[in-house]
Amino acid sequence: MQAFRDMIRGWLGKALLVLLMVPFAFLGIESYFVGGKSAPVATVNGEDIGQFELDRSVDQQKQRLLASMGERPDAAQIDTVILRQEVLKSLIERALLTTQAKKQGFLVDDSYIIRLIHETPAFQENGVFSQARYEQVLRNSGEDPVNFPAKAKKEIAVSQLTGGITQTAFVTPKQIDSLSALDNQKRDVHVAVLSAASYLTKVEVTDAEVQAHYKANTNKFTTEEKVAVNYLVLGAELFLDKVFMTDADVEAHYAEKLKVLAENEQRRAAHILIKTSDKVKDAEALAKVNDLEKRIQSGEDFGALAKQYSEDEGSAISNGDLGFVGKGAFVPEFEKAMYTLKENEVSAPVKTQYGYHIIKLLEIQKAPVPLMADIRPELEADVRVIKSEELYNEAIEKMDALAYESSDLTEGAKQYGLTVQASELFSKKGGIDGLAANRKIVQAAFGDDVLKDGKNSSALALDSKHSVWIHLNKHEASRVKPLAEVSNDIKLALQLDKASLLAKQTADAINKALNEGKTAAELATSYGLQWQDFVAAARTSAAPLPDLLKVAFRLPVPKEALWTAAVTPSGKDYAIVAVSKVDAGVSSLSDEQKKQFSGMLANVKGQQELQDYLAYLRANAKIKQDKEKAN
Repeated sequence: MQAFRDMIRGWLGKALLVLLMVPFAFLGIESYFVGGKSAPVATVNGEDIGQFELDRSVDQQKQRLLASMGERPDAAQIDTVILRQEVLKSLIERALLTTQAKKQGFLVDDSYIIRLIHETPAFQENGVFSQARYEQVLRNSGEDPVNFPAKAKKEIAVSQLTGGITQTAFVTPKQIDSLSALDNQKRDVHVAVLSAASYLTKVEVTDAEVQAHYKANTNKFTTEEKVAVNYLVLGAELFLDKVFMTDADVEAHYAEKLKVLAENEQRRAAHILIKTSDKVKDAEALAKVNDLEKRIQSGEDFGALAKQYSEDEGSAISNGDLGFVGKGAFVPEFEKAMYTLKENEVSAPVKTQYGYHIIKLLEIQKAPVPLMADIRPELEADVRVIKSEELYNEAIEKMDALAYESSDLTEGAKQYGLTVQASELFSKKGGIDGLAANRKIVQAAFGDDVLKDGKNSSALALDSKHSVWIHLNKHEASRVKPLAEVSNDIKLALQLDKASLLAKQTADAINKALNEGKTAAELATSYGLQWQDFVAAARTSAAPLPDLLKVAFRLPVPKEALWTAAVTPSGKDYAIVAVSKVDAGVSSLSDEQKKQFSGMLANVKGQQELQDYLAYLRANAKIKQDKEKAN
């Protein structure tokens, strides 16, 4: 049970770390909670994966990648199309595992999830759970506080399922010794490269071949439709110095803060749960809980009875203790009963959807009330921000009206002293940074209002405090490049293809001769080869190149005085990789190293078994993808 608790805490901690690490660069958080359900980009066994979910996950992963690049991240290194494909694949796999976890009966009690959330430091203030902090952290991270516990339940169920696969894999001591010996093996490797460039003079490409290739591959020479837009950015910070603030405003905000502190009262309770189910009738559970109530009233220790009889495994091991919680943490029936109790008072049996509870209120914790004078600078700063955001929201409405009435963005720029900026050209696929990284802006730029009718857009959220308006600046229609523009490139590519084919044919002939017993010297003379020799090469040697080493260490052990060989491509060139001698390695691991190596290999094996399981689930699932929306 403790291992299970550690696993759950580990997942929740990692999930929250990701949520807290990833800021929203361009996608407004509110966009995910307004406007209803988004169109699906994929459907997995009848369950939809929405456009918003994909966009948000892509943005989070992009920010995570940029954060991993150090002080000067280069967004140009991220291929957005590939990133979206990989993220969608991950979401599909998550959906498959979620469905399977539910089928297999992996469940977690609601009360246990609530307890884990309340024990999470990110949701605490001064070591105590704060409902306001909980909501703030999740909303800032693009999560819905209302739905987060249900999401956490699903994720933990998936963790249970995948943990049962990855954490049960193992390797034997004999396998460890064999792998260690193989790792220490050394080989005499020989490499000869046949360059495609050396065959260019032996090939010809006709105009007819160029034209045929052009006609057969028109899509390769078709440019993407692109637009560039003019845009205005309006931020809430513009209004900070325009705020008019009175003492009454500060006093009103202080009163609101005191109200919030009062509402954030924390209560620590313990409970005993007797569940009802198809097998346990309501009357049977009630009789059991009534008996426990009598024992408590007669003086028996509540905690000891909870530890022995409570069917909430998550809290029973802690004498039923649920920790400090605020309002909204539990189902209404439970919460109502808990808030009628005084400290150390025990409730009568309470019926909920889970069964019957007996509740004991252990402690009430009220937040200290600060003096207004002590926190006045903080109050004034809060009021200034609140009022600036009110002015900002009013300005958005005015800017929308100006954008609707104007033929361009000039009037809006004059109204608030803004500068009209111009974007680079971007396609419907969007880009990796700037406006083009925001799917809403891309969709608006290619929408009829902006592209066809030449209108200004309405406000588009960059984030919770910045909005943008766009107007078409430039439009490049998709076009097929004329043959004259690409003929030289096509001719060179076809020449290289033909030359590469000749290089491969020659390499195959040499490889066949080597494996049939011809000597390297004979073949060097016949074909003008230059062999590069790498004596006693290890798997981790600096030379030859890693890809060539992989080929060399996959070759069979050669017979006496013979070589084994294989051909492998290297761009348009072809390399012949040969092995003349193999020195078998021996295991050199200490007992401690074997232990570490065993754990590492078991983990690798477990991950592979999980991938095999996912492949099985995919093969037996009904998956539909909207490729246009996905990209």
